[in-house]
Amino acid sequence: MKALFSSIFVVLFSIMLFQSLSTGSRGEEDGTVATATPTPTYSTDPVPTDEPVKIDRDLNLTNNQRYFEEIVSPESVNILLMGTDPTGFNFDTITVLNVDEEAKKAKIISFPRDIYIDYSDDVINKLKKSKPALLSEKGINRINAAPSIGDAIDYKKGTGRFNKPYVDFLADLLQEVFGIRVNDYVYVKTSGFRKIVDYFGGVTVYVPVLMNYSDPSQNFEVYIEKGTRHLNGKQAEGYVRFRQGYDENGKFHNYGDIFRKENQTRFIKAFISQHVTLKNLTKLGDIAEIISSNVITSVKGWNNIVEYGALAERALRDNYPIESYELQVTEKNIKGSSYVLIKTEEK
Repeated sequence: MKALFSSIFVVLFSIMLFQSLSTGSRGEEDGTVATATPTPTYSTDPVPTDEPVKIDRDLNLTNNQRYFEEIVSPESVNILLMGTDPTGFNFDTITVLNVDEEAKKAKIISFPRDIYIDYSDDVINKLKKSKPALLSEKGINRINAAPSIGDAIDYKKGTGRFNKPYVDFLADLLQEVFGIRVNDYVYVKTSGFRKIVDYFGGVTVYVPVLMNYSDPSQNFEVYIEKGTRHLNGKQAEGYVRFRQGYDENGKFHNYGDIFRKENQTRFIKAFISQHVTLKNLTKLGDIAEIISSNVITSVKGWNNIVEYGALAERALRDNYPIESYELQVTEKNIKGSSYVLIKTEEK
């Protein structure tokens, strides 16, 4: 049935983007940038061809900030998966799904929201002119604030590939710093998560610690005991949001964003291995309404959809392994805010 096209990718993207569900921190200077980022709308960018892709990394967004090694092949396909935090101010989900047909494997690259970005004078000066108040916000150099900066400076307005300043700015930032050219993006709203997980009968995944936390202000509550557990939609939501809570002795622990990213990647891989199968292709049309009301993507147009659907089918039939790439980082406090510093090239 043609209506199935790339549903397999859409569901896959949906699960990845549930990382956007995040909780507040206790005893931490969060440094949230109080600037709302608009919800993306549809745009079109062609699915990559067989022509070699030249990655332009001289975009003048940073002070020559470059990750120390190549993460993906220039010819591979990269889908940017995004999601905002519950307040809608920052993109706390920034994940790239890389599909490498030559190597016959897929890779999940999850970027901690606290990655420090060393912006160039050009970006800073534009921000001073357009929205100087942002420069005084704690956490403005975190990568999750990048969409707000792109929106504030009207980055490539009317000329960007995705015609959305905040998406184009983040995509170009990933290209300059990490050498990843984004082919398309997917944005998932936080609603609908439980329904999708429940539709597929839940997910069995390892729970590394007792997850016990409640925050009524964010309508968040989770209690999952340590061990391998089968989670329903509500529990799965708690699993991907959890980053702090109480242990068996009632002691409070702040596990942090990297801990949460590890759990989210574990959840993604568990969902894929248990539910993203050729057998389930015939079922995906049944949740089209859930998907369409909660997922926004630049993948638009029948030809693009067909090509991505074919790519998904080849990946499944050839049993592409799914790897998770862990960035090499260190944590550091800068001017009262916690940051994650990436390992960069030797200068």
